[in-house]
Amino acid sequence: MNSKSVQFQYPAEFPEQVRMLEKLNLLFTGIVHVYDLETRRIIYINHRFTELLGYSLQELEEWEGNLEVPVLLDDLWSRKEEKLEALVRKELNAIECETRLRHKDQSERTFKTRLTIFREDEHGKPLELIGISEDITEQVNRYKTLLQQQEMHRITEQAFHFGSWEKNLETGELVCSDGLYKIMGHPPEMMSTNCEEYTSLFTFLDKRDDTMVSQTVQEAIRNHQPFRLEHRVLTQSGKKKVLMVVGRPVLNENGTVSLLVGSIADITMLRQYEQELRLKIEELQRSNGELEQFAYAASHDLQEPLRKISSFVTRLRAKLGDTLEDEAEDYMRRTLQAIDRMKSLIDALLLLSRVTRQGNVKESVSLAHIVQEVLDDLDTQISEKKAFIEIDELPTIEAVPVQMRQLFYNLLGNALKFTDPSRVPHIQLKATPLPLEEAREKGLSTHFQWMKITVKDNGIGFEPEYKERIFQVFQRLNGRSEFEGTGIGLALCRKIVEFCGGTITAESQLGQGTCFTFYLPAAL
Repeated sequence: MNSKSVQFQYPAEFPEQVRMLEKLNLLFTGIVHVYDLETRRIIYINHRFTELLGYSLQELEEWEGNLEVPVLLDDLWSRKEEKLEALVRKELNAIECETRLRHKDQSERTFKTRLTIFREDEHGKPLELIGISEDITEQVNRYKTLLQQQEMHRITEQAFHFGSWEKNLETGELVCSDGLYKIMGHPPEMMSTNCEEYTSLFTFLDKRDDTMVSQTVQEAIRNHQPFRLEHRVLTQSGKKKVLMVVGRPVLNENGTVSLLVGSIADITMLRQYEQELRLKIEELQRSNGELEQFAYAASHDLQEPLRKISSFVTRLRAKLGDTLEDEAEDYMRRTLQAIDRMKSLIDALLLLSRVTRQGNVKESVSLAHIVQEVLDDLDTQISEKKAFIEIDELPTIEAVPVQMRQLFYNLLGNALKFTDPSRVPHIQLKATPLPLEEAREKGLSTHFQWMKITVKDNGIGFEPEYKERIFQVFQRLNGRSEFEGTGIGLALCRKIVEFCGGTITAESQLGQGTCFTFYLPAAL
C-alpha cells in the first residue's frame, strides 16, 4: 500500500469509485474505508478515522492498512466470516455488524459498520469491499444503562411488591411491568383483554371500589393533577389484596390528557399488620384503663380503713394515757408511722393513676412560670442547702399544667434531696429545640417541634446499671431512714412525659451527679 492511499487517496485509474467516495464523504459523517480482499488490507480510509479515533496519518502508514492488532478489538473475519463469505459469493447484497475499536487514549468505542462490494474484476469477481462505520458508542452506553436500570427496577419491584403501568387513553393500549402482573395475579393477555377502560385496570375483577376509583381518576384528569388511592382487588386465584395506586395524567401537545402513568404497590400485608397492631393497642389501652381504674378504686377504698385504724389507735393511745407501758407506747408509735407511710403510698398511687385519666386537657404551658412556682415551693430546701440553681430560657410547651408542675417538682426536689454534703449543690435546667432528624431517630412524632430539656445536678448520683430501675414504681436505691420518699416520683415523671408523647432517660455515675433528659412538644 502506498502512502497516497493512506492519505485519503483512492487510485485515480478508477474514476467511478473515486467519485463515489467523494460523494460519500460529503453525505456521511462517519468513517468510510475500502478493504482489499486479496491483501486483506485497508487501501483507503477517510479523515474521519483520525478525528474519531485520535490516530495520526503517520501511524496509519506504519500499520500498512492492517488495523487488526492496534485498533480492531473484534476479529472481524473470525466473528463475521460466514456473513462475509456469503457477501463475497454474492449471496447477500450487504451485511451489517457492530465493531469495537480502540481509541488512541485506550478507551473502547463501538461502531456500526455496513459492508458491500465496491469493485469487481472483468469476470465479476469481488476485489474490494466498502464499509461505512458510524460511532454508536453513546447509544450503546445509554442502552446498557437502560438495561441496568430496568434490571434494578425489576429487582426493586420484586423486593417492595410494586409494579408500574401506562395507559394510553387515545389508543387504549396498556403497558405494564412484570411486577404489576405479579401483583394483580393475572397474565398479560387477560389484562389487555379485560382492561379496556382506564378505571378497570385499578379494580380488576372487583367492582366494590369502582365508583371511588372512577371519581378519583376522572377528577385527576379533569384538573390535570396527580392522584393517590387505595382499593381492593381479587386475583385470578381468588385471593383478596389491598393496593396503593399512585398516578398522574400526561398532556399531549394540544393540552389534553393522552396518557395515565403510575405505579401500584401491594400493601395487603401492611394493612393487615396495621389492623393487628390497632387491635393490640386497643386491647392494651383497655387493659391499662382497667388497671388504672382498679388502682384508683383500690387506692381510694383503702383510705377509709386506714383512717379508721389511725383514729382508733389515736383514741386508744389517748384513753390509756400514762398507763401505757413503754413497749406498748412504742408499738402504737410504729403503727401510726406505718399508717402515715401507707397513706403516702396510696396518695402517690392515686396521683399516678390520674395522669392518663379523662379530663386531662393539654394546653399551652409556660415552663418558666411553672418552674418559678416550683422553686417558690422548694425555697426552704434551697436556702437550707445554699443550692445554686442555673436556669436557661424555658419554652412554652403543649401539656397539662398540673402535670408539668408535678414533673419539675419531682425532678428539682430529687436534685435537692440527693445532694453531696461535701460540695455546694449546683442544679442546671436547660432547654433547646430538637432537630427533626434527631426526633425521627428517637421515635418521636415528626408532627411536633420537640424541646430537649435537661435537669442536671452534682449530687450523689447512682450506678449506671440502675438507670432504668429508678423509673419503676416503688423502686428505691437508698434506705428510707437516709432519704424520705415513696419511690414513685420518677415513675410519675416518666408517665407524665410519655403522656405528652415524649421520652425521659437518666445518665449518672456514683458520686458524680445525675442528668435527666426528656422531650416535650413545643406549643403550636
